Amino acid sequence: MFLMTLRDLQYRAKRVGLVTVLVALVLTLLFLMTGLVNQLQNEPGRTVAGIGADSWIVAEGVSGPFTSVSVLPLTMQDSLGDVESSPVVVSRGSLSIEDGESVEIVVIGHVPGALGQPALSVGEAIAGPGEAVVDESLERSVGESVRVGPDEFTVVGITSDATVLAGQALVFIDLEAAQLLTFQSTDVTSGFVVNGPLDTEVPGAVVLSAEQVADDVLGPIESAVASIDLIRVLLWFVAAIVMGAVIYLTALERERDFAVLKAVGASGRSLGMGLALQAVVVALVASAVAALVAKLIEPVFPLPVSIPGSALITVPIVAVLVGLASAMVGVRKVNRTDPAEAFG
Repeated sequence: MFLMTLRDLQYRAKRVGLVTVLVALVLTLLFLMTGLVNQLQNEPGRTVAGIGADSWIVAEGVSGPFTSVSVLPLTMQDSLGDVESSPVVVSRGSLSIEDGESVEIVVIGHVPGALGQPALSVGEAIAGPGEAVVDESLERSVGESVRVGPDEFTVVGITSDATVLAGQALVFIDLEAAQLLTFQSTDVTSGFVVNGPLDTEVPGAVVLSAEQVADDVLGPIESAVASIDLIRVLLWFVAAIVMGAVIYLTALERERDFAVLKAVGASGRSLGMGLALQAVVVALVASAVAALVAKLIEPVFPLPVSIPGSALITVPIVAVLVGLASAMVGVRKVNRTDPAEAFG
């Protein structure tokens, strides 16, 4: 039966190839959607963890430093006790580069050398005014000049995985420069980053853990993530329909062949397994092609995509299960075939 299935695949090579390409296209979109969801869900946690604070202090009534405007007096730091803390400014802005192009960014102002500076992949941390650390997604190099608002900065370091809200890059500059850009005053700040437990209450402010800050950043895009998940479910239905339709057509075309085979002693179960095997072959080959194409597309996809290694295992497994489920339509046709049709 195995050899018969291979012969049938060879005989219908063009159709099988076309179906494999169609299923591979659907699975490529599934890989990309899975990578997009993975990136959107993990992006806030990686970014907040990269800043390195255990908790954030923001104004009372503010949901989080990245999604709301928080203003606190700089003198509030004196009331935080002996815990390691540092003021930080978080604001939305735009970055202009030498060719005049402008991109939306999130400006992070922090005290040089203090809590709040990110981990670096290239270069050095800022040492004072006029210097900036940018995320690698901005495709800037150490030594280049960038303009944030009306001020010009020299890139001294590059960080990675410092983005929020589906790829909006963070730019780290000196605290005073960020205060003047955001508030036109050096007496206020957006909040404070803290390491260690606070021993005192902070009137007029709320303390958020790093996990709460990350969850808050994810909030504005939760509906988008849910929509992408729905699209993934619909794509699985499309893959099932494509494979099921082709397997059923194959069963219709081979109805007389199945009748002859049944008449000479072949069981409906073994014939049905042959059809199911075809669906498995199509699913596995399509998954391999889709994984390769998705990896090639991943770096140039318009939105940040991070395809997890687990998807390279789960997608083929689910594709095989979907293929087997869709093959059941053809298997039922085989089981209803009457051996007497071979003599009709």
